[in-house]
Formats: sequence, C-alpha cells, structure tokens
Amino acid sequence: MLFAGGALIVCGRTSLVVVAYIVIAAVATWSQLPASTSTMAVSLLIVSALLKLGVAPIGVWLFASRNAEARDLRPALTIPFRLLIVLAFAAAAKAASAMTGFAPFPSIDVGIYVVLCALGMLVLQRSLLANLLGLLALGEGVTIAGSAFAPTLPESIELGATFDVLVVTFIGLAIARAFLVHNPLLDIESLRKLRG
Repeated sequence: MLFAGGALIVCGRTSLVVVAYIVIAAVATWSQLPASTSTMAVSLLIVSALLKLGVAPIGVWLFASRNAEARDLRPALTIPFRLLIVLAFAAAAKAASAMTGFAPFPSIDVGIYVVLCALGMLVLQRSLLANLLGLLALGEGVTIAGSAFAPTLPESIELGATFDVLVVTFIGLAIARAFLVHNPLLDIESLRKLRG
C-alpha cells in the first residue's frame, strides 16, 4: 500500500495511477469481506468489486487511451518534492495510528495514509482526470479506514459508496470530455474560467 498510495502522487502517467487505484480498491474490497457468508452479503460484495475494480478503471483507461492529452496528469511539483510529500504522509499516518484514540483500531494507518495520498493527489496534479482518480482513491481510503473503525459495517452502506464511485467516474469523464472539446490540455485552469 505504501507504493500504491505513493504512486498517486509521484506518478504523472494516467495508466500508472489507474493501476495504483486498482491496488487500493482491491485492498479496500478485501477489507470489506463480509463476516457472514449469506447470499446477500456475498452478492453485494461481488457487485461492489465489479464496479470498483472493473467498470471505473476501464472507463478511465478507455478515456485516456482515446485522448493522448489525458495520459499526462501534469503534476505541479518535481519528483523529489512529491517523494518528500509521500514520505511525510507515511510518517504522519504512522504517528496518527500511534495516538491514543486510534491505537485500538488495527491497520488504521493504512486508511489514513491512503486518504492523505488521495488528498495530496487532488492538490498536486493539475489534470481533471487526476482529480477524478484522486476522488476515487479518497473514497477507497475512507472505506479502508471505515473497515478499521467499524468492521461490521453493513454491506448495503458499502454498496451505496460503490455506486457513488460509479456515478463520480462517469460524470467526471463526461465533464473531462466536454473540457477536451474546448481545451485539449484538460487543465483545472479551465474550471476557474467558469466562475461568473
């Protein structure tokens, strides 16, 4: 998870960040394995896994493969600075998990680290597609942290979060496609021009 979370910030190529997201989503799905083997719980987990590990990454990958400009996430800082930020996030997550309030929860540091890396990606990457992937990763980080805080969280809540991921993916891709028509760089500067 250290490398997958770090790849969200360090990598500037869409394909590598999508792979990192898949790894994070797989860990989040694994953390949500139902305690019971009821048909409903297993069915919800399968639907959730298909949406998170299949539909969302394939949609982003297809968009990036058809639009050459979308393959570069246009990081705002150079690689050494991004590496320092990743190391700082890892240290902060480890320090937070050692705090008295978080100590009873196993592996909360992983959830905190993924949330921090996703937020860092939202701030450090200038591409709209990077923001979309950052939001998807943020949702997975919250899922991992949620499974540490409440391991018996009902599967229906997880399914609702998964449909949010699906909706965000396709709405984000539609917005990115609209910006591509007007500005092929897919830069967040285009959003600032919409104010008015």
